[in-house]
Amino acid sequence: MHKILDVHLDRLRAWITDKRTDDELRETSHGKKSKAFFRDLFMCHRWLADEHLDALFLFIRLKIKAAGIPSSQNFTTADTIFMDEEYRLVDYVVGSKENFQDPWASVDYVYSPFNVHGNHWVLLCLDLVSCQVKVWDSLPSLTTAEEMTNILLPIRQLVPKLLDSTGFFDRRGRSSTYKEPWPVVIVDSIPLQRNNSDCDVFTIKYFEYIAASVGLDTLCQENMSYFRKQLAFQLWTNTPMY
Repeated sequence: MHKILDVHLDRLRAWITDKRTDDELRETSHGKKSKAFFRDLFMCHRWLADEHLDALFLFIRLKIKAAGIPSSQNFTTADTIFMDEEYRLVDYVVGSKENFQDPWASVDYVYSPFNVHGNHWVLLCLDLVSCQVKVWDSLPSLTTAEEMTNILLPIRQLVPKLLDSTGFFDRRGRSSTYKEPWPVVIVDSIPLQRNNSDCDVFTIKYFEYIAASVGLDTLCQENMSYFRKQLAFQLWTNTPMY
């Protein structure tokens, strides 16, 4: 885990608290972001909105690809509005949507943040190898496996249809059984949150660690405060660090 020096984090903290810069916007790989965006990411216990998750999933994806980590997975991402744009879903699959130019036929995994109950983030993985929807949930007591399976039914039904319509299964030599609704796998034996406010950071870090094929030893509740600052600083400076 790359440790950012306190002096650098102090720079960001000073910018956030300086009222003279309240109107400043910061350019990121996900467009211009306001001071409020960075404040909510930097400060502990602040809820991270769709915009945060989308910006960080894109940033981390680009970071892992640029780093050329030999052990990293062959993956891409989708964003929080993936299932809200049904008429444009095929754009994600064929790689014709801005910021999502990796055709799914060229990858093995598609990661996306997913909001459950309107107040809880989990990590979804569309496993294109095993044809499963995998879920990393940092607070599994909130949602039973049966509930999660029902919540994800639209995704479980629609993704196989999209893949079939774009010739994905034919190219990979898969049988028609994979065109049925995919099963849900709740991933267990993972680090869990011990409060009610860090599901968003856990979701982001699950994605980063797993996609980069990094061990989960440092992904723990004790590091959540630092992870917020780390992510905010990297996005603020547009500087990926490993």
